[in-house]
Amino acid sequence: MNAIKFILNNKGFFVAFAYGVTSVSITFFNKAVLNYYNFNYSNSLTLGQMIFSLFFLVIMKQFGYISYPDLNIDLCKKLLSLSLLFILMVVSGLAALAKTNVPLFSALRRLSTLIVIAGERALLGKVTPANETQSVVIMVLGALIAGWGDVTFDVVGSIYILFNCFVTAGYLIFIAKKTKETQLNTFGLMFYCNILSMPATILLTYVTEWEGISSYEGYSDLGFQFCFLMSSVQAFLLNYFIFLCSTLNSPLTTSITGQIKSILQTILGLFMFGDVIITPLLSIGLIASTIASFWYTYIKYDQTVNKKPTQG
Repeated sequence: MNAIKFILNNKGFFVAFAYGVTSVSITFFNKAVLNYYNFNYSNSLTLGQMIFSLFFLVIMKQFGYISYPDLNIDLCKKLLSLSLLFILMVVSGLAALAKTNVPLFSALRRLSTLIVIAGERALLGKVTPANETQSVVIMVLGALIAGWGDVTFDVVGSIYILFNCFVTAGYLIFIAKKTKETQLNTFGLMFYCNILSMPATILLTYVTEWEGISSYEGYSDLGFQFCFLMSSVQAFLLNYFIFLCSTLNSPLTTSITGQIKSILQTILGLFMFGDVIITPLLSIGLIASTIASFWYTYIKYDQTVNKKPTQG
């Protein structure tokens, strides 16, 4: 009861929780669109998500619910690198999900956490406590074991995931960095990332997928329409919670939240799409990663509850 009360009264924990729930949900809606409905056009799905995000941002600003600066050349220059990481993260993530099952996708993406630790030290000068690092190492080792035990291993999909880990880590770190540089709020960062990424996404979609999306026959399916709509709406919510979580918490906490939700994704993914063969190695890896995730969660909870000024 005290833990629930603490989470509700602590904005950072609440936002991290909302990010985790949204991230789990959107993964399965994306998977349904890409594989269940055979809409094998991940760039087009990315474009749809960007359009919906910009639509929500503009409408909410028009009605006075949110505020952010109008398009500004100086801000565009400052946020170009973040926008590049944004589009690479989204495109590579959807491409990887289309080629791999959910448990493997979730397990291998845990590698991004170690990259965040190294990136925080190099770019932000932050040193992660030893017990946190140990829990992350065990989490990643468990993920690698789980991936190794997946007999449906896809090389191309795994390369996409590895690339996605690096750009995701860079994205999480640069959000905190660019927020301080530009003084933009969450909605401003979202607006600039989406609008700067859209031209390249339109070009990429036209070059690689135009013929396919022109001939796709499932647009009239209500199930497809619902999943595509939910995917696009939740992409807006997910990006919002990622920005907000990275602002209120450290990039490492945001990344770890993503890894913890991956456990639930993995468990659900074992049964939802029927494309996973459970093996001893897969089971061992998932158990090890789960224990490490709970250990890390306890460490962060304990640190927050007993937070005191650090000396020296």
